[in-house]
Amino acid sequence: MTSRPPTHANYTKYPKIFSTAYWGAFEGSAAQDINDNRNDFVKEFDIKGHYIKMPKYIFAKAHDPYCKYKRDHVETYKTKDNRWIIVNSPYSVTEEEEAKILADGYIKYKPLYNNMATTYIYIIGSK
Repeated sequence: MTSRPPTHANYTKYPKIFSTAYWGAFEGSAAQDINDNRNDFVKEFDIKGHYIKMPKYIFAKAHDPYCKYKRDHVETYKTKDNRWIIVNSPYSVTEEEEAKILADGYIKYKPLYNNMATTYIYIIGSK
């Protein structure tokens, strides 16, 4: 029986968290700085897990009109203190688009998808 090659998730300190994310399923290692950024993300925000299913109000924010316009590689995480974090990593963001993203409450973050995409996060407190 052949074993499956390691995935991006396996090269982080948190493979259980990242294994269900689209990014985490790619075979091989991502760039080391992306792996390090992912490790830092988990530590900085005390991430509990990656979620594919989420409450409707979280889903609505992840798919709001502007995010939908410039949405790419969206991932949703929950923290140990029950906050939700939406990660959006689009390619080719203009200054005008970035201004709209930031005005909508997203925070520019270090790259989590790859070094060619800009990562923004949106933090939602628990309801």
